[in-house]
Amino acid sequence: MPTTHYQDADLFYRLSGEPENPAMLLLHGGFGSAEDFAAILPELQQHFFVVETDARGHGRSTRGTAELTYAQLAEDARHIVQVTGLREYHVFGFSDGGTAAYRLAAEDTRVRSVVTVGSSWSGVQDASVREMFENLSPALFRERMADRVASYERLNPRPHLETLVDDLRHRWLDTTETGYLNEHVSAIKVPVLAARGENDFLFSLQELAELREHLPEAHLMNVPFASHEAISEQPGIIWAAMKTMYGL
Repeated sequence: MPTTHYQDADLFYRLSGEPENPAMLLLHGGFGSAEDFAAILPELQQHFFVVETDARGHGRSTRGTAELTYAQLAEDARHIVQVTGLREYHVFGFSDGGTAAYRLAAEDTRVRSVVTVGSSWSGVQDASVREMFENLSPALFRERMADRVASYERLNPRPHLETLVDDLRHRWLDTTETGYLNEHVSAIKVPVLAARGENDFLFSLQELAELREHLPEAHLMNVPFASHEAISEQPGIIWAAMKTMYGL
């Protein structure tokens, strides 16, 4: 499977679908991998040239020496876009991947649209969520996300859970310019579809609604019968909205 070496890391990517179709870049969530999109991937492959990625330090990609900020995640994604020769592309991000997707759309004129699911743009967190982030530990991950830990340790060529937990804590609590876009999200000029599961405790309905203050034409969706993992829990609903967005 292809990788590209960039800033001391080997970044995994995978291509599928017909090259003549519009390109769709997939950016997964924190502590995830390209498999985050498995439930909706067959539909995407029918209509798009799909570029799947494993983020730095996740899945099949090594970490290198750079900090795992949202800015770095977007920069790595731009590198993969360059390597694959995309002149324009749509971007679909889940959780952390969507936060990085907003950065791409604000900074890269090749982006034609953005779809995000469960993705913060402002980093505003409830006190309970912030406390959870501050107290992240490898033991907590092993207890509450055993399947994801097992997948990470199986896929990653150099797994080190303690380092990854530290990286994610820093990224999720980053209030500097390398973190969330905040009001700079208004620089996005392409169509946006932003969704969350109605029971998502990480990305609030209030933050979703407030996106309209900066992007008045954005399409917002509160997905019923879903939590943070809305793509895997309700792929049909997500795909129905995407079909309408892209006129499929």
